[in-house]
Amino acid sequence: MKIAVVADERRGDMGLKLVDKVGADHLSVDDGNLGCSGNHLAAWRALVGLAGSEDAYLVVLEDDAVPVDGFREQLDSALSVAPAPVVSLYLGAGYINDPRTKVALGKADAIGAHWIVTQGRVLHAVALAVRRELVPSMLGAVGRGAAVDGDLSRWARGNGHAVAYSNGSLVDHCDEPSLVCRYQRAERRAWKVGGNDPWNDIVYHWN
Repeated sequence: MKIAVVADERRGDMGLKLVDKVGADHLSVDDGNLGCSGNHLAAWRALVGLAGSEDAYLVVLEDDAVPVDGFREQLDSALSVAPAPVVSLYLGAGYINDPRTKVALGKADAIGAHWIVTQGRVLHAVALAVRRELVPSMLGAVGRGAAVDGDLSRWARGNGHAVAYSNGSLVDHCDEPSLVCRYQRAERRAWKVGGNDPWNDIVYHWN
């Protein structure tokens, strides 16, 4: 698979450090002219140009993602059994739907599911994997709204693509002040961080 990192120059060298840590193939840096959605769009476009037929998924990480140890190995193992064409490697707290998320995680854990599957719900863009053949379609949808996760959700729902969240998250979130939101909110961290050995294909459907 191919990996890109999206970074903001206001965060200094965080992007470069993440590229080195995960062995990313591309770094897209916003100098203030791209904006969040534009930067994500540039990263996905670059991955399409870099990808070959052997790359089942393409992956974009934000520069404030904190990967688990052995990230590439865990990612390969997880995506080999992923139950959806769109996979979020992060399920985080600090949002309005936290109570429902907590319940969904508890139910997934109760049945030993390594995946929580939703119908087109992209809650975060911190760490996202998309099947290579779907990315060109996605490119036409990103950049239309203020928030990239909203764009991705509308695209996934409109095209009938399920979205799977890894349980646990393969990245945590470095909860520094948001470069987008201007209001105070709860700490943004993953509910549960960590890989699985091995990953299973058991699913909890979160409707």
